[in-house]
Amino acid sequence: MKISVHQPNYLPWIGYFDKLDQSDSFVILDKVNRANRGFLNRNSILTSNGKLLLTVPLQKGELQINKIKIDNSSNWKEKHWGAIEANYKKTPFWTLYKERFKSIYAEDMDYLCDLNIQFLKLNCEILNIDVKIYRESEFHEDFGTSSERIANIVQKLKGDIYISGSGARAYNNPDDFNSRGIKLLYQNFQHPLYSQKWGNEFTPNLSIIDLIFNHGPHSIDIIRSKRKELLEE
Repeated sequence: MKISVHQPNYLPWIGYFDKLDQSDSFVILDKVNRANRGFLNRNSILTSNGKLLLTVPLQKGELQINKIKIDNSSNWKEKHWGAIEANYKKTPFWTLYKERFKSIYAEDMDYLCDLNIQFLKLNCEILNIDVKIYRESEFHEDFGTSSERIANIVQKLKGDIYISGSGARAYNNPDDFNSRGIKLLYQNFQHPLYSQKWGNEFTPNLSIIDLIFNHGPHSIDIIRSKRKELLEE
């Protein structure tokens, strides 16, 4: 069984879903502290003026992901949805999916993790990605730290393969996985090109919604079109 683990990013990029699509189960790492420059509460869409970063405002204080609260004192939801609508309303699949995204923005949610998971599940449904999703916090266990933590989570789910992002080579300890009978493999993501609403040149590394609104049901085929074999450690 192939397992992958990641923090619950906001409207993640294509590479995030490439990893999900290759996994049998996916664990949302929600009991760790947020990274200062990560994508937990932000991501980019494409506009006529180039990339636009959408950032969810957060309350100060908590650092552990499942305890981080959204600062709902501002009208950030209206701004985000307004920007998405303004820049994607003329894309081929806007009408098909707009209400499903809009309904999430219309909900009252206090915790960032809950918001991100709602969008994550919606995007998986649209992409027809069949993966079992868990939250680390639902196990009520201390899995340790660093790559030992990840290996223990994979072992908990009886996984025999862990799919890691390529950026994790610097801190993954292969012994943590080998000692538990888990094969450590790395995602070998190649960003596909696809037609976009704005710009003469292709703009990569955007939120998955750019692909979805432009290509709808064909989005998953585009993600898979450049897929390379997983790499060994």
